[in-house]
Amino acid sequence: MIKISVVGPESSGKSTIALYLSRILKCSLNDEYSREYLQKKKNYTFNDLKKIGIEQNKRLEKKIKNAGNYIISDTCLLDLEIWSEVKFKKIDKELKSFSDNEEYDLYFLCKPDIPWEADPLRENPFNRPYLFKYFKKKLQEKKKNFYVLEGNVVDRLNSSLDIILNYRYFSKV
Repeated sequence: MIKISVVGPESSGKSTIALYLSRILKCSLNDEYSREYLQKKKNYTFNDLKKIGIEQNKRLEKKIKNAGNYIISDTCLLDLEIWSEVKFKKIDKELKSFSDNEEYDLYFLCKPDIPWEADPLRENPFNRPYLFKYFKKKLQEKKKNFYVLEGNVVDRLNSSLDIILNYRYFSKV
């Protein structure tokens, strides 16, 4: 099985790409749990991020058990690590450990080169370029196998599908 995570700043197309990839590849999609959580609790705290991370990870493990050739995750624990560092200037040790030990075969980092779409759960309309660089730096530091997706949805899908098929062919998964 090839595990794929789609990451990046808010309103950079993560959910759209993750959904389309899961449909095209006919595989499980692990949705971003934080959206569900924050719809019920808009005023969140530092401690909520750990709760979100634990549930996100639990849902991923459950989906993996029933997955076929691929699983697509709309974000991952790296996102929570960055979110915690940027918003609260600290990170819970257990959440950091979860993030450090999380393994995906491919990470797609969405560039915020598409228009911002307002959403009651989004907080960062003006620092998306900074957050993109932060994600890129973290992925490099952790030595993750990542690719930047940019342009319109069709360009992003074509790029990601080419990468996935090449990865599958050359890694003999």
